[in-house]
This record gives sequence, structure tokens and C-alpha cells, in this order.
Amino acid sequence: MVYTFSRARRLVWQKLGWTALLFCFACAPGSQKIPPALIGPRRQLVEQQFSAGQWKDALKGCQRVLRKNPGDCAAHYCELIAQSMLFIDQLNNYVLPRFHKPGRAGLRDLINLCQMQRQLAHATAAAEATTERSCELDLPRVPLRIGDPSDPIVDGELRGLWTPRSAHLLAAILYGFRYMYNNVLSHERVPPPPPGETTPGLPELLARMGRHLLAHDALLATPAPPDAAGTPRSGWRDRDGDGVISSGDELLIDIFAPGTNRRIFDFSGAEFVRGESMPLGALTPTAQLAPARCGYRRWHIDTLLSGKDIGGTDGMSFSPDGKRLVLPMRVQRHYQVHMLNADGTGAACLTCQSPGTNDGVRWRPGGEALLFISDRDHPHSQGSANGGAGQELYVMRSDGSQPTRLTRSHAWATNYHANWSPDGQRIVWCSTEEHTWDVMVADYIEDAAGPRLANIKRLTRDTTWWETHGFSKDGKSVIATNTRAGFMSPDLYAIDIASGQRTRLTSDPAWDEHGHLSPDGRKLSWISGRWRPASMLRLNSGTVSPLYDFFWIVPGIFFEILNHPAGYATELSLMDADGSQVQRLTFEGEIVADNEWSPDGRRIVFRQQQPRLFGAGRIRVLTFDDCQ
Repeated sequence: MVYTFSRARRLVWQKLGWTALLFCFACAPGSQKIPPALIGPRRQLVEQQFSAGQWKDALKGCQRVLRKNPGDCAAHYCELIAQSMLFIDQLNNYVLPRFHKPGRAGLRDLINLCQMQRQLAHATAAAEATTERSCELDLPRVPLRIGDPSDPIVDGELRGLWTPRSAHLLAAILYGFRYMYNNVLSHERVPPPPPGETTPGLPELLARMGRHLLAHDALLATPAPPDAAGTPRSGWRDRDGDGVISSGDELLIDIFAPGTNRRIFDFSGAEFVRGESMPLGALTPTAQLAPARCGYRRWHIDTLLSGKDIGGTDGMSFSPDGKRLVLPMRVQRHYQVHMLNADGTGAACLTCQSPGTNDGVRWRPGGEALLFISDRDHPHSQGSANGGAGQELYVMRSDGSQPTRLTRSHAWATNYHANWSPDGQRIVWCSTEEHTWDVMVADYIEDAAGPRLANIKRLTRDTTWWETHGFSKDGKSVIATNTRAGFMSPDLYAIDIASGQRTRLTSDPAWDEHGHLSPDGRKLSWISGRWRPASMLRLNSGTVSPLYDFFWIVPGIFFEILNHPAGYATELSLMDADGSQVQRLTFEGEIVADNEWSPDGRRIVFRQQQPRLFGAGRIRVLTFDDCQ
């Protein structure tokens, strides 16, 4: 039997040997006849490398496949994810630490920015290849960390199917960051308006970002199917079963707490906003408007302070007698609360002995308490009173004594844009404790136990961006900014505290924000980008969904505001509380940000900044000259 078998084997080899040999080579890695693919052992190795956070090794394996097989879809998606994670590493290792320790830019910053631009160029090229082919890739685990390892902003893992829709969203994010960092180095060319139009064209990188957002929106039309285990995949859960996105459905993002099925961004209790253009209403009906104290047609503006240490953050306020101001100014690397005379003289620092950044200050009406924002409790905080991670609400006396913490949030959350009610008995602010930008309101208590908040109530929780500014005259409503009408298109809203009912106060696609009511309740001052056409109008028209504005607000501020001439210049604006008599108060073509009225309603203090990153700022006071 052995002899017979050996002889037969030789005969088979003589007849079929060369054919078998060629077949084996065709199956081997690197074959020219059957190109390699990201399958089998190669796929397993890449999955292990992604799971271990070995982005460079995974990238090499994917690119090795692509060199032999440029059409391999899985390898293209693999390259996109690896390049994106390498960019996130640059965010963690350079950008976030740099923002935490601001200072003069140097050669090392330039080198890092150039390296990031190269990395983003690689990542966007991979995104184009992936979306062009409508590729998919199922990966068991990709760890995701944003922030310091000891105190991260996001610490999770991505699991499941990466779809063409996911690739379009990732491409849009990468182009947004690429444009943002290009803008730090130099402004991109803004195409002129097409014939017969006044709105400039979009710079190329923003145009690509917009195309990917529109493609993502189109692919989101149907709910995501569940995986093999029955868990809904990234997309949305059709909770009401009507097959159409509605406020009762649930946004799903497949970023899970490590080793669990708990989504870090849990939107099960959040309103799902695809886009809603509410009709205009009034904060105060015309019949209820107070008599006008001024004509509001003649005014002059004085500059109190100017320089690099003035711009960049929010919060300022007159004292109850109108003779003093409190506002933040930068001291070395951090903003600190200062007290000064109403003419800008005699500045004294109130928080310079405290750690971290202290800003966002508001003086309690009729009292001596100062409400402010501080990151002193979180060593790896990011941002400021504008929003970020690691900010808490504090109150102190007007001489800087007795600082008392009012909120206690996780390190990755922020509490920002806090304001008093007219009677000083309530506070409104925004919180990101639930991974959404939520409007909060609470009673402010001062007794023998010390200052504290009570009866805390959440007024909003949805998938858009909110920012708070103040109260109505009667204290029954709060004034806020929201982007529910369209992608990064903020409007002013009033929210009834008792019922939660919302009233839209402005409806321009450009940037409307920072609405503050005069003490008599008649006039609403705010900042608006409506006065000069900007490229961003092409993205803010309502054609792109505001679905992820809770994320986009961070990079969006840069490409919407700090990138003149493509972005908006915002001007201080004024209207009656019934929505009539809209007028422009400043004409410099810069960025007017926060503003606040004097107690007598004759002055508005505001911050004005050059429309670019690291631009100098000014504190200015507008005085109406036609008052009784």
C-alpha cells in the first residue's frame, strides 16, 4: 500500500505539479494574480493592532495591502481609521496640553501645526478613498481617548460596523479640523460671490466638509439595523416606529465605556433634533413693553481697555450702583477676575491668588455677591467661561473673599455662561454633565450654611447646542442661544421655566448670540453676523442638519467666527423685546462677544475682538446720548 500510494503521488505531481505550484503561489500573500485582501490572518492581525492602540502598525498593514490591491475596501477603511487615530494622538499630546497652558507661540508650535496639517492631509485622502467606494469595516474594538490619561474628556472604545455614513461624518470632522489649523497658519482663499449673488463662495476645505455632511444626512434617512446580538448600531433608534426621524427617536453613537455595553454618549433621554425652523415670537408682547428710557438713535463708544490680555473669554458686569465693573483679564497664562472703575481705571485683581482660570463673572443685582466660573478643581481642564471641560460655578464677595463652589461635576463636564435673574434669586447656566449642552436653572440661597443652589431644574436636553444669557423681566423665562434651525446657525430663544415652552426670537441664518435684556425689559441687545455676508451662510442655510452641533460647536467657533473673511464678523445689535426696531450699534467688522447693561439702562459694556485666533481685544462701553 505504501509503494502504491507513493507511486500514485509521483504520477499526480508529474501531471499536475506545476499547476498546483502556481495555484499555491496565487493564494500566497503578495500574489500578482490574486491580489491580497484584508482578510484571514491579515485581518486578525490588524484587529489586534487596533485593539491595542497600535495605529502605526495597523496603518502599515493596511497600506501594504493597498499597494498590491488599491481597490480593497476594508484596507481603505482601515487606513482611514488609523490615520484618524494618529491625528487624535496629536490632539492629546500637543493641542490639549497647549490650550491648558496658553502663552506666546513659538517655533515648536509652528512645527507641531505643520505636522498636524500633514497628518490631516493623509487622513482626508483616506476618507475620500473610503467614501468614494462606500466602504464598510467591522472592528471588534478601537480604544478612544481624548484628553490627559489620568483625567480624560472621553475614555471609551468604538465597536461595531463602520459604515459609509460613518466615513462621511469622519471625513467632515477631519476637513473641519484641517481648515481650522490652516486658518491658524494663514487664511484660505475665499472664492468671490457667483454672478448676481452677494454671499462669497466657500473655501475648498469647508466646501468638502459641507459635501460630506450632506452625504451623511442623506444616508441617515433610514434607521440603523441591529447587529447579530440585536443591539442597535450607530445611527438612530426608531422608538416610535414610524420610520421617520422625530424628536422621540434616539441618536446612537457607538462609543462605549470600556468592557461594557453602556454608551458614553447616551441620548436615550435627549430630544433628537434633525432640524426645526420654529416661527418667530416675542419675548414681551408690544402692549407690555415699558416706556422707552432713551431714543436709542444717538450714542458714543469709549474704549476702556485693549490688548492681547483682554479678548478670548466671556463675563463682565456693572456694579449695582453702576460705578464699577468686574471683568476677566489675563494674568500670565490664565484669566482672572478684576475689579475696576467704570471709566477703566484702578483695576485690581480679585482672584490672582487662586489657581487656574477664573472668569465669566456677573455681579448679583442689588447685592455684593459675584458669580464666576473657575477650573481650579480640575487639573486637566480645557476652555474657559465659553465652555470646555472642567469648569465649575463659584460665588464670592465683591472684595474677592469667601469663594464658594456651587456645582460639582465630572472633570470632563463644564458649567458655563451663568447669569442672575433680575431679582438675584435665581441663576441660569449651561451644563455638559450629561454629554449634551443643557440649560439649567436653580434658586440661589444664602443663609447661615453659606451660599448654595437649590431646586435645580434642567430645561433642555437634546442633540443641538445651547448657551444661556439671562432672564426675562418677570423672571419667568430664560434667554438662550440654540442651533436647532440648522447646522451651526444660532438663534436667540426664550424658554418658559414652568412649561419648557420655547419661543424663537431671531431667525437669521447667520450667527445670533449673547442676548441680554435691558433692566426695564424693553430692549434686547445681542451680537449678530447678519450685517456682512460671509461664506458660512452657505453652510448655515438649514440644508445641513444640526444633529451633531453638540460636537461641532468646538471647532465650529473657529471656522464660523475666527476666520475672517470666510466667517462672520459680529456686531452689537439692538431690538425691542417684541422683535421690532432691529438696529446695528457697531460697525467695525470685528467680533463683538459678551455684553451687559448698566443698572440704569443707559450703557452697554461689551468685549470686541479682532476676527482671528490670538487677536487683540477691547473692553468698550456704549452710552446712549438721547436718554431722558
